Amino acid sequence: MRALKYAAGLAQRAPEIELGFAYRGLTLSELYGTGDELFTGWWPLGDDPAAALPEILEDFAPDVIHSHNLPDELTVIALDETAGRIPVIHDVHDMQSLRRTAYEDGFPEPPDALALERRAAQESAALVTVSPELAEALAARYRLPRRVVTYANYALGRDLPLPGPPRAHDRGGPPRIVYQGTLSINGGHYDLRALFSAIAAQGMSLDVYPARDAPEYRSIEGIRVHETLPTAMLLQELPSYDFGWAGFNSTLNGPHLDTALPNKLYEYLACGLPVITLEHRALRRMLGEEGVGIALDRVEDLASALAAADVAALRERVAAARERYTVEHEIDRIATLYREVADTVASQALARS
Repeated sequence: MRALKYAAGLAQRAPEIELGFAYRGLTLSELYGTGDELFTGWWPLGDDPAAALPEILEDFAPDVIHSHNLPDELTVIALDETAGRIPVIHDVHDMQSLRRTAYEDGFPEPPDALALERRAAQESAALVTVSPELAEALAARYRLPRRVVTYANYALGRDLPLPGPPRAHDRGGPPRIVYQGTLSINGGHYDLRALFSAIAAQGMSLDVYPARDAPEYRSIEGIRVHETLPTAMLLQELPSYDFGWAGFNSTLNGPHLDTALPNKLYEYLACGLPVITLEHRALRRMLGEEGVGIALDRVEDLASALAAADVAALRERVAAARERYTVEHEIDRIATLYREVADTVASQALARS
């Protein structure tokens, strides 16, 4: 999804930048129903990415490689293959060293994940991270390159809905809360069964739109689990709610959650919804600085916090700032980074010649 957002933003703001995609698994359109059209070509990496990459690089001849984690192995493969001839930007969404659960991307877990994390962080030409907290966690462990850019998981402005119908709170009813995104039952940060049960036990209204079907959640009394929707359709539904839920299970992956600013945060805000979170450091800091949400010490405090909140003021602040939470507002910083790292490598090559 992050790659799709970059591509859509660059197509609008920097159409002179030509994009190719070397991928594992499925293409963007196979995953999300759209996105393949934003790239000049698609090259499958197959079961042996290290063997496939040289031919892909010869075919497309990129000036910059922008590689995403987790895991970090594709970045390291690119570093080994290019040996500094092509700058590699490492885009860090999530650090394996901050997790106690596997990444679960459908591919075998690399046996040397922490060594790969170190090499990707230290040897890349530049880093992009989703939050200042994640950049700090990397800097505490590794010697980072000179260029480190914080670029959050902003929402795609092109997909945002028009203002929706009056919400429950506007009509004098109790606030309606929505959660959209991943659900799991593995005890990790997306295992939200206990949190959702606690929300329902307080008489709160909670609707859930899972990224993938999660039948175990349908038995939780007091919540409504909807069918999975494509992103564009989902964003049309969000404005009818009063708050977006972004509180997670910190039992196993609390350090990771302290660095995370997930897609759903910016999608809620860009759709006009204030956000509710728990004691997750990056989320708590962002909502506090922007004044666009509520940070709870405990999920059991939700009902009393909502009763005391000035919902109208929260929503006014969200409405005033929603454009700033979009890819289109921020993508020029990524285009600038591409130009800078490409120019640096070209200048170095010229100096050696």
